[in-house]
Amino acid sequence: MKILSIHLFLFILLATWSCDKDIYSTTVATVSGNLPTNPQHPLTDSIRAIAQRHVARGVPGVQVMVKSPEGWTVVNAGYAKIEENKPMQDGMVAWVYSISKVYTATLVMKLKERGLIQLDSSIQQYLPPNITKRLDQSQHITVRMLLNHSSGLKNFTVSPGYFLAQLNQPLKQPDALEQLEYIYGSKNIFAPGTDFFYSNTNYLLLQLILEKVTGKTWGELLHTEILQPLGLKDTYYPVTESQVQTLGFPNYYFERFNNGELENCTKWHHAIAHSSVGYGGIAANGADVIRFMEALMNGKIVSQGSLHEMRQWIQGKQSTEPDYGFGLEYFEYIKGIPTYGHEGDNLGGTTEVLYIPSKQTYIFISINAGRQLFGQYLFRTSELKIALCKYISVQE
Repeated sequence: MKILSIHLFLFILLATWSCDKDIYSTTVATVSGNLPTNPQHPLTDSIRAIAQRHVARGVPGVQVMVKSPEGWTVVNAGYAKIEENKPMQDGMVAWVYSISKVYTATLVMKLKERGLIQLDSSIQQYLPPNITKRLDQSQHITVRMLLNHSSGLKNFTVSPGYFLAQLNQPLKQPDALEQLEYIYGSKNIFAPGTDFFYSNTNYLLLQLILEKVTGKTWGELLHTEILQPLGLKDTYYPVTESQVQTLGFPNYYFERFNNGELENCTKWHHAIAHSSVGYGGIAANGADVIRFMEALMNGKIVSQGSLHEMRQWIQGKQSTEPDYGFGLEYFEYIKGIPTYGHEGDNLGGTTEVLYIPSKQTYIFISINAGRQLFGQYLFRTSELKIALCKYISVQE
């Protein structure tokens, strides 16, 4: 299982930094949902009890969606906006963060099926020299290594330069090419193909490869190849400023001082999410995320052969179980019950989509408190997600 990256350096800087509170808060509306839920779903009461127990321990708000053979259920607990005592509710749209990587990997596999991308070709075949010459050992890094995080490339989002830029201009985020500047000239963590290290840089490069090969933007590919064919009308990229105000996002919170107290970081959170693109920039209603995952698992987006390849797990040298396939994380919340999907994290929120093959069950979780800083909410939010996934994994 992927080890959560704890951004301790960012925490230290944040703890010593004061700024205008206006970069934190914003006002958003909430839209109504029309998901056909099963009022007699057997998991609803227990999921609600788990969610409410963790809200009582300090988690501001959580939404849990489940699709199982018994149908859909949606459970909301806590507050979408603490300041207004506004509860979490059906129909909300949330940033999904690194769940976006599943979509990017799926796009790569669709182009692979058309012969436009070769997984074992060097990235030098697809990216211009002004990029590849500044990446360590790029001649030995393949598309496959980007997909399964075995490239050895450093993660630009944990570089000191990226952190300092966040503090200096939190609402002015770097674009894709500017993001790469933070790791240019850096030595790889390990030789390409010899270990596992989760790095947003890999999926940023995959985005650029997709755009180079097709001549289309990543957003155009997302819409034409996935969203439109599946009729996913509650998935958004790019998200405009007006949509931020109207789509029904919750507010987002972080624990800046490791004192158990949350601060509203919504505007900053939105700014980071806007810039995350192919590695973390999608916003969606959770039902759309589940519908996407269900279509992917049922061979309705890529072939069964491609799906099989996406589930070829690699395992890092320090890991106790498989880590990653192509855009899919492997989890065993209960020993002997394999599950897979993807987690997502940003400054003020955390998400997860999970598929349990043995139960034919899909889960989407969205929490509006971040766990990227070293503090109590790292554990409070993680414990809630683990408790939910463990419970649902074992239910008949």
